[in-house]
Formats: sequence, structure tokens, C-alpha cells
Amino acid sequence: MQFLPEDVFDLCLDRAKKLMGPEKYNSWLSNASFRSFENGVFTIGLDSEIRANFVTHNYKDNLETLLRELSGDPAVCVVFTHVPETLSLGKITNSSRHELFSNFLKPGYIFDRFIQGPNNRLAYATAFSVACEMGHSSSNPLFIYGGVGLGKTHLIQAIAHYVKTNQPDKTFCYISSEEFLTMFLKAMIPNKNNFIELEHFKDRFRNSHYLIMDDVQFLSDKETTQDLFFHLFNDLYLRGRQIIVTSDRPPHELEPLAERLISRFQSGMVVDIKPPMLETRLVILNQKLKDENIHLDKDIVFYLAETVKSNVRQLEGAVNLLAANIRIQNLVLTLDNVRSIITEYLGASSRRLNPSIITSSVADFFGINPNALKGKKRNREILVPRQVSMFLLRELTTLSLEQIGSFFGRDHSTVLNAIKRINTLMAEDSFFRRKVLDIQESLQG
Repeated sequence: MQFLPEDVFDLCLDRAKKLMGPEKYNSWLSNASFRSFENGVFTIGLDSEIRANFVTHNYKDNLETLLRELSGDPAVCVVFTHVPETLSLGKITNSSRHELFSNFLKPGYIFDRFIQGPNNRLAYATAFSVACEMGHSSSNPLFIYGGVGLGKTHLIQAIAHYVKTNQPDKTFCYISSEEFLTMFLKAMIPNKNNFIELEHFKDRFRNSHYLIMDDVQFLSDKETTQDLFFHLFNDLYLRGRQIIVTSDRPPHELEPLAERLISRFQSGMVVDIKPPMLETRLVILNQKLKDENIHLDKDIVFYLAETVKSNVRQLEGAVNLLAANIRIQNLVLTLDNVRSIITEYLGASSRRLNPSIITSSVADFFGINPNALKGKKRNREILVPRQVSMFLLRELTTLSLEQIGSFFGRDHSTVLNAIKRINTLMAEDSFFRRKVLDIQESLQG
């Protein structure tokens, strides 16, 4: 998002509190206040010389790291003062308040580095079209949904990068729904300037040509925030501004999100991103290996693509792990030791997620006895959960088809047919797909 310097510092404090813990934070930083931002330097006020000196010696480096990450500027720094705030240092007269930050944008999250495949081609094409021409009625709003690590954030950051580079006369506002909520709650804190703070908050979004919000599902259950977002949405839409949001599920599954917001999301372009197919995973792997200057035999690359299949982020993590083994241990990668490394990499879930745990979770979700899944009954109430269990065992563990079949007292062809059946049902029925993904996410959590 494009933030004012004081916004960046507020977000920095929010993250610092989580990292430090409430006791240390309340002792040293709870009274910290933004004073000014000039020439890349944040001036932060504290209420005593002792506190200012302690924070400088103990937390300055960590806070600067957070500020650099949030602002996207690796050169910013921070100084602490205990001098009482004066008008010359106040927010009202500080000209730097109009300086905007383009934070959270990763340099590599551009269109040229987004690997296309059947699972995401429509989402890519629509996102690029929106970046080139904002506010077109058929794709405004643009709603992109899909599971974790599939490329939603890459696409919407690519839009922001494109606008920043190719449309300097346009402004964009990139923010997560959680940051939106944090800023809104801050603006609503009772004080004598309450109305001014709220209007100032709204203006940050009203003045943008592109409003880009990540993970909109987190606005669920936040009725007041939803109401504000609804009115901002309408204001921007009526002025031809572009709205882009992402979610982990389609609009109609976002209950208890307000119906009028769901309706607005459905009025534009709704596209999904599915897990990458084998061919796409191979392309992603080869690109990542090239970036890391790693050369692997084709059979090793194929093994990686066939084994690491949940999402793009997991693929990238696997390559990073191999790169670390090469550079730190000077390891020569063979199929055997790569298999060992990847088994260990996936093993955090593989060791924990054994057949008994997965089948018990599936049975609980469907409200049946876990023992029934290993029985002989084939009525739908038992058959579908059994097939879901087989599907998840294949997705979340390193067990072979034969091993999975043995657990259920079936052969490998039965397991293979079950996996194909669940894939078909997930493609045809979005509600069923969400059920399976919910079980999977709860197991991986």
C-alpha cells in the first residue's frame, strides 16, 4: 500500500509488540509516538531520557529492520528523542506527511516472472488487462481466489508494480484486510479529532486509482469495517477506479460477509487459481533452479515436481532447501540424497500426519466413526469420506498408493480411482472443494 510515514511507524509498532511480547513492549515502547520523517529518518518520541536511551541501545536495529521491510526502503533509519513535542515537530506542520510509501511490494512479483499454466491462465490474463486499463466494467471489481501459496499475492503485486512503472500518473493502494482493520480501529479511537482522523483514513483510499486488498475474507464478522469498506467500494467504483481483492474462497462462500459486499464482488470478474499441474510445476522448478544457479539431472527435477505438489510456495521452499545444502555442506545432489532431503522437508507433516490422524480428522468432519472408513460399506455416507481420506493421504504424506491401499484393506488401483474421483468432485462442486480444503488446512495448521 502507499502509506504515510506515520502509518508505517504504527504498523511497525504493531509488529514489534508481537515480536517482543506485551510485557517488554508495554515497558519500553507503548508510549512511543511518531514525530517526523525527513530525509529518510524517522524521529520517534518517548516520554523519558532513560527510555529513549534504552530503546536506542536495545531495540533500534530491530525497529529499523521492521521499518525498512514495511516501507520498502532499505536506507531508512530511526532516532529516538525525549524532547517534548512542539508545533515544529508535530504532524500538522510536518511536510513529510504527504510522502507516500510503496511497501510490501516484492521485486520479483512482476508479470514477467509469473509462470502461467492451465490452473492460472485466466487469472493472469485478467490481472494484466486490469493493470493496463483500470475500471473496465467487465472486470471491476476483479476478485481472485484460491488456496495458500498459489500466486494470488504475486498477481496483485504485479498489478501494483506495473502501475508504478508504466502509469506514473496513477496511484495505487495495496493493503491486506488485516492492515485495513488495524488502521481503521486506530482512526476510531475516541479523541477530540475523531472525525478528522476518520476522514483522513478514508481519504487515503478515496484518492487512489487502484484499491488492491489481499485476503478480504478476514473482514468477515467485522460489521463496522465491512460497512466502511462497502461505502469506499461504491465511491471508487462510481468514479471509475479499479478495485482488486483476493480471498481463499469464492464470494458466495464468504459468509458471514455482508450480502451486499458479496453481491458487489460477484458483479465484476471472479477468477480462481488452482494448484499447479505437473507440467506447470516443472516450469516453476526450472525457473527457480535457474535463479539459484542449480543444475540438476532431469530425473531429480521430475521427482521434485511429482512429489512437492501442494503449492508454488512449497516448491520454492524445496529449492531453497536444496540450495542451502549445496552452499553450506557442499553436497553433490543425487536422486537418493534429494529424496532423503525432500522426505525430511515434507516430513514435518509426513511424520505427524499418519493415516490414523488423517482418517480421524476426516471422520470427525463428516460425523462418522473412523473405523467405518476401513470397513466394507460402500454407501455414499462412508464411501466419499473414505475417498477423501485416500486423497489427503496422498497429498499430505509420502506414502505410496500401495501403502495407502494397505491401510484401508484395498489395492492401489482403488486408491488411484478414489483420488481421481475426489479431483473430479472438487472441480465440479465448489462447496465440496472447500470442505476438502478446510480439512487439509486444519491438518496442516
